[in-house]
Amino acid sequence: MFVCDRTPLFEKLHKHYIAWVFTAMLALATVGGAATWSTDKSEAFLGRAQTDEWKGWMQIVILAYHAMNASGVSGIYNPVRVLVAMYLFMTGYGHCCFFYAKRDYGLQRLTAVLLRTNVLAIALAYVMGTSYMDYYFAPLSSAWVLIVWATMRVAPAANYTHLAWAKLAASAVIMCLINGLHLWPFTLLERLGVMWSAREWEFRFGTDIYIVYVGMAVALVRLQYGSQLLVHPRWPQLVRWSVPASILGLVLYFYFELTRASKFEYNKWHPYVSPLPVLCFIVLRNANAYLRSHSSAMFRAAGLISLELFIAQFHLFLAADTKAILVLVDSRLWFVNFGVTAFVFVGLCQALGSASGTITAWLMAKVSVDAPAVDIPMSELPVAADRPRALDRLASDPPLLARMASLPIFDSLALRWAIGLFALVLLNNYYD
Repeated sequence: MFVCDRTPLFEKLHKHYIAWVFTAMLALATVGGAATWSTDKSEAFLGRAQTDEWKGWMQIVILAYHAMNASGVSGIYNPVRVLVAMYLFMTGYGHCCFFYAKRDYGLQRLTAVLLRTNVLAIALAYVMGTSYMDYYFAPLSSAWVLIVWATMRVAPAANYTHLAWAKLAASAVIMCLINGLHLWPFTLLERLGVMWSAREWEFRFGTDIYIVYVGMAVALVRLQYGSQLLVHPRWPQLVRWSVPASILGLVLYFYFELTRASKFEYNKWHPYVSPLPVLCFIVLRNANAYLRSHSSAMFRAAGLISLELFIAQFHLFLAADTKAILVLVDSRLWFVNFGVTAFVFVGLCQALGSASGTITAWLMAKVSVDAPAVDIPMSELPVAADRPRALDRLASDPPLLARMASLPIFDSLALRWAIGLFALVLLNNYYD
């Protein structure tokens, strides 16, 4: 990515919005998704295959949106904002379901999720000379994971009573106050040498401040009242009317967003109107058993690497931090260049996803003082006469780093958090 985006080896082109090209991209993706429509093992509401598919087609739309510089078109910008809200809805819904079902509020899973979300974004910030905030979805998703965890972690017994709704409301009020009153600790971060834009963060966070709580609310309704709703005498009637009501809801949303004077005016309304299209889509996507038990394999595959697709696009699929288009072949053959770039981009994103998972697993590995000794190749030791003495010295006096790694305190995730954050602050000040 550094070679593609930070060196003159490959040409870059300015982005221009061309309506028919943008439409053709989406049509091609739709055909590919429909051609790989297949049966799933589960008919569950918002099952894993369905959410992977959901993330996949949304990321493809976002890639086309960025490639065609469609942010200047209000009628396209507004629905893309809803796609980001959909991602955050899944964050609230998925993590709430996990904490409710598993009752696991320890640091083990939380740390693994945060590492998996951030390892690529943090690495790119240093390698590419950018800011962590430039890859805004990683910090935004991480913040909401922590908020969901804290909301469920406080008084966990209340999660299984009506008090869960009071906790949800209290959490929402607190976060609205923090964001609205500018109470984020950016002054402290500046003193530590971390220069993030408070205004940009407050905009990103505030634009979708309610949708995560909507996701948590849907999870609680399903988990607390799902069995009761299914046997309620009016449930079939509700299901029957939910489909036309959802279609009407989508029509009303698109009418509303298309009649706003500009995307800036729409942004003021987005936190309040975005739950409508999100919930309407969910109802339609789960309208019957056939839809719940089928999904697109192509979109599922894209969904599995959606995080890498979103972050890596800044420097690989696009260029100049998304301000230009990367050219790998003759720029006059733009459609061929698009296909080649997309092919390379997807392949590298799969590799990045695998690498991120491996790094996360390595960082999360528990240090054990009883780990077996590692064999040392005899060829790396001194001459034959000195080898026994060298082995004895190594066994009796292991290197300092090896002795430190064997200390049981390094099994503490809290300590690893502290060391990791301290190292990031030092790196940030060093690279500044």
